[in-house]
Amino acid sequence: MTATAKNLSPALPELMPLEQLKNAAECLKCASHPHRLRIIEILFQGKFTVDDIAGLCELSQPATSGHLRLMEAKGLLKSTRYGRTVYYSVAEPHLKGIIDCIRDHFLDQQSPD
Repeated sequence: MTATAKNLSPALPELMPLEQLKNAAECLKCASHPHRLRIIEILFQGKFTVDDIAGLCELSQPATSGHLRLMEAKGLLKSTRYGRTVYYSVAEPHLKGIIDCIRDHFLDQQSPD
């Protein structure tokens, strides 16, 4: 960078390290699927079983399990076993801000006919 370009650059706040941005991008890629976003939205309402989530999402149990497994592996969700029943919940509370942002931006938009 030349001295002139450096002088023209605005003062920036401290930027995140690239490695952290790569990790964030991986988590966002994992969540960026319509059914996964729906699952996250559901799980902000409480703890649910795979069958409950599958029914609410109108997905098969195996497809739902696959989505849950991916998001749990990225640390977005967690599971808790009570006897033979496994309940899923949100592990990353910051996802609420992402869901709220999506709702604010897209909920009022008209669907194309």
